[in-house]
Amino acid sequence: MSIWLFLGLLVALSAGLRMQPLGSILQRAIAAGVLAVGFLVFLLLGVGFVTELLGVLLAAVVANLLTADYVPVRYRIALAVAVAFIFFLAAPWLLENFRLFQFSRISIWVIVAVGLNILTGYNGQISLGHGAFVLIGAYTSAILMDDQSQLGFVDGAAWPFWTTIIAAAVVTGVTGFALGFPALRLSGPYLAIATLALAISLPSIARKYDGLTGGAQGTFVKQPPPPPGLESVLERDEWLYLLCVGVAIVMVLIAWGLLRGPLGRAFVAVRDSEVAAAAMGINVARVKIAAFTISALYAGVAGALLTQLLGVITPESVDIITSINFLTAIVIGGLASILGAIIGAFALVLLPSDGPDILGEIPLFPDNFVQKAPGAIQGLIVIFVVLLMPFGVAGSYHRLIATPAGRIIDGVRGIPAGLRARLVQVREDAIWAWEDSPFNRGRPGQDPREEADP
Repeated sequence: MSIWLFLGLLVALSAGLRMQPLGSILQRAIAAGVLAVGFLVFLLLGVGFVTELLGVLLAAVVANLLTADYVPVRYRIALAVAVAFIFFLAAPWLLENFRLFQFSRISIWVIVAVGLNILTGYNGQISLGHGAFVLIGAYTSAILMDDQSQLGFVDGAAWPFWTTIIAAAVVTGVTGFALGFPALRLSGPYLAIATLALAISLPSIARKYDGLTGGAQGTFVKQPPPPPGLESVLERDEWLYLLCVGVAIVMVLIAWGLLRGPLGRAFVAVRDSEVAAAAMGINVARVKIAAFTISALYAGVAGALLTQLLGVITPESVDIITSINFLTAIVIGGLASILGAIIGAFALVLLPSDGPDILGEIPLFPDNFVQKAPGAIQGLIVIFVVLLMPFGVAGSYHRLIATPAGRIIDGVRGIPAGLRARLVQVREDAIWAWEDSPFNRGRPGQDPREEADP
């Protein structure tokens, strides 16, 4: 199964389960029948792309047909989550090894993005240097798991892999707690630049103290094998995938419960107005330090998993570009949204690897441009999301599933008229800009389109 069919079916089933009824039962049944016939026809003809597209649409319509009128909304949300869980549990037997490795990385970046969203999306503190916490957690796990003794009796023998995850969480949590105090005096772009400086300086520090970190060559560790009794069922790559996904699910559930509680409400109150939060009795400093600590802890867990997935950690394993892309990911997915963090992690991994190939098939995007400037594609997507989906992909998704089908159809019908109105507005703005530009100067009262007399 291709990764796009896998993701398409996952999104279609989840959206179909959660959306309002897409018309009457008879209309949905007719649409399902038409899509089923088209699916079978193109399947026999061997047209892969159209077949997959029709299969995805058919899955969404059938899911909506079976649940929209009979299952309460709260149970449909739980059902959509269960479908996603089943998909990811079955991924080792549906996807090839490279895609499985990508999904393992996505699970790790989900943990980072959820933690960063707690700090930035829910608490309003911007961090561009979250990659430093990931690197600290990764080195903590690597030092404790390798066969060498860098810290004397502490790592005299290799620790079990699961204990290094806990240790990485504790070390990065303490680091985030310590850095949270000076961060109280900074806000906005100043805090972002300060955290960026941490991400820039940490790789150099790791290279300098090579006796502890292995220097530029890094630290090598033995990847954890499958648990006893599962060696014949799971290969190492499949076990590492399930480990990453399992830890990511646990961390997401913890964040979900945390943000729905008093501390989560305090995060949002401080983000919206520190003065109002203090007036309500919230200790603003304590809340901001707590957000920094929790966010760093999440990054440390992700770093420990990254070490076990790769089997080696170097100063370049999490570079400055990756650190900045963590913030890009939650902007694309949606700030103050756990689903947005998950979507952003998918974008962070799949856009660099598959985006150039997809856009390279479009005639307007030459292959040379796509190959030489892959980072520009991410920039264009960020601009597109900020302009058309200011609440991120997750925010647009939540609004879509809550919109009745009639309004969606009316909106689609109004797209041509909206585009024409937008083009007229752009034309008027361009004319206004040209008339006021220094390149269009003329004598007072003279038509700027006419040349001045010599």
